[in-house]
Amino acid sequence: MVSHGMELTIEMLTRRVGYARFRHVYYSEPFHQALAPAIQLRERSVRERVLQPDGKERISVYIAPKVELPTPIAKLVEGYAVGYEETTLFDPEARRADVSIQTPAGNLLQIAAQTRFTEHPEGVRTRIDLSIRAKILGLVGMAERFVANETRKRYLAVEQFLQQYIDAARDQ
Repeated sequence: MVSHGMELTIEMLTRRVGYARFRHVYYSEPFHQALAPAIQLRERSVRERVLQPDGKERISVYIAPKVELPTPIAKLVEGYAVGYEETTLFDPEARRADVSIQTPAGNLLQIAAQTRFTEHPEGVRTRIDLSIRAKILGLVGMAERFVANETRKRYLAVEQFLQQYIDAARDQ
């Protein structure tokens, strides 16, 4: 069974910060290392970080979340590490990032996102448009809902942690 997929939009607001500082914090290693325990990651390892000649930055990261999988999905992935490779192409001038996620399931689970950053008087708004597609016989809806719920939950924690990090001036 092939799913038409699930679309999910996540919006965050980081108050009392301009885009330049937001960008510096949001894409910094110190922020992400501090964030990892707050969003329950077992591992977060930067595989590659390349500044391209056009000013865009390509960042590849391996992420292994602490997660309790639904039993049918857990049985399917038994023996495999629960983790994924996230590749981001960040364009600071356009204030956007395109993200692709590769999982051990290969094309059975496809996740992509477009992120936009918009500066407002109250701070920086982040809008993440996710596309989740599963091709797991009998588990399509469950897999897509699970990924969407986990993603939503973790980004709520990211929003809260990022605001605390900014307010505490941990980047300065």
